[in-house]
Amino acid sequence: MSKYFLSYCNFISSVEQLEYCKQANSLSDLLARIKQLWNCDDLGDHELLSEIASLNQIPIKTSSVKLAGIWLPYRYQPKSQLINWLIPFGHPTEPFQDEYISRCRQHLLNQIIQPSTIEFALQQSENLTDEQPAGFIFHLSRCGSTLISGCLSELESTCVFSESPLLTEVLLDNNLTPSQQKNSLRAVINLQAAAFPNRPNMIIKWNAWDIFRWDIIRALYPQVPVIFLVREPVEILASHQRSAGRHMAGDISLANLHPVFSRVSSEQTLLAWQSGVLAAVLSEMSRVKNNNSILCLDYKSIDRAGINEVCHHFGLQPHLERFTQRLQFHSKTPQIIFSNDNQIKQAIFSDADKAFIQEAILPLYKDFLNPDCETRRVLYEQ
Repeated sequence: MSKYFLSYCNFISSVEQLEYCKQANSLSDLLARIKQLWNCDDLGDHELLSEIASLNQIPIKTSSVKLAGIWLPYRYQPKSQLINWLIPFGHPTEPFQDEYISRCRQHLLNQIIQPSTIEFALQQSENLTDEQPAGFIFHLSRCGSTLISGCLSELESTCVFSESPLLTEVLLDNNLTPSQQKNSLRAVINLQAAAFPNRPNMIIKWNAWDIFRWDIIRALYPQVPVIFLVREPVEILASHQRSAGRHMAGDISLANLHPVFSRVSSEQTLLAWQSGVLAAVLSEMSRVKNNNSILCLDYKSIDRAGINEVCHHFGLQPHLERFTQRLQFHSKTPQIIFSNDNQIKQAIFSDADKAFIQEAILPLYKDFLNPDCETRRVLYEQ
């Protein structure tokens, strides 16, 4: 093992040393600071980089290393049971957690220092308080969840995790028992929250397919307010024709969640298979929606009043000015002005395909939006 392993462990556990190195304005400056901290001025830059690369490959196991509250766990590798960590730079405001991760990884420190741990998340989270998220967002995909989570990220008190790959991969690991999944999920949620102590209201926007792990998630957090988001089926499927999401692209890693995720048969068209996926997700949401803490919203209701209602449901104080500004831009590409494309989506399919979708899914969609689960259009404007 490298003689610098102890220095490496002390470094990744030290807020002061990490803050000092965050101030580096170039790679040579960063390496000079690390040499000073590790007392290794005799090493050349290439030698130090080689040492650090080797150290990054050693999974941290010792309990003396403290990552909780300093580093953010962002990836779980089921085969090796490794968790990867990075230093957060600001809170997530990007449409998706993957994009926030990419932004953080652009910083020099995260490019050079990349710790990983094995079976370590539970140990790291032992001394953390169990976090109670302010709200969960479940959705059918392409129905406004990214817009809502983006608006909520504008609030000073919130930290929004939008489709966190870490949470999904824990839920997809079939080598974990349900009990282990619960413990691991609680641990990584606590660790993610600990990285943003000044933003106490955590909002988690789950992936569309995570609804099939509802029983595990709800058993852990029975009191967390939930919203379910839906949209007219033709418009959802039209969006996936232009750019298919993971669950609509035949990803067999999801097959253990539900039989519908098995590969498309040669006798079945892609549209028929995707319609089956959408119907399965909507059916699962319908199965669990009869709960007073679940607010159901349709895409058509997602305006400023609808987002204010979400804030009220989650116990958050809305910020009308920021919401109004965010609503002007496209949810997934915030630099582009939003333009309603519902009519374009409706025109993508032939009349025959549209009739097929409506016959296959429209009754489920209409039943979901029954009066017991109708959007309450109360304005919480100040």
